[in-house]
Amino acid sequence: MSAKARIRSWSNEQGFGYIEHPEHGDLLFDFEACDFNPEVGDEVVVEEIGKRYDGSLKAKRVSCPAKPRRGDKPPPPKIPF
Repeated sequence: MSAKARIRSWSNEQGFGYIEHPEHGDLLFDFEACDFNPEVGDEVVVEEIGKRYDGSLKAKRVSCPAKPRRGDKPPPPKIPF
């Protein structure tokens, strides 16, 4: 079940951060879990949650409807008439 959440912290250098999840509190997530370039404050949808090696929860799939997906081509420029 997916849930709306917000990115609380993110480190480009380390490739991971934390999401404020309404039900599960702070969830760790990493670069591989998201299909966009994350930034602190982004409103996201947590689509899948799994367990880490120590049994704590981790966001395994995260999307951001307001941002383009990594790898998507930008739309063509609009030509004025």
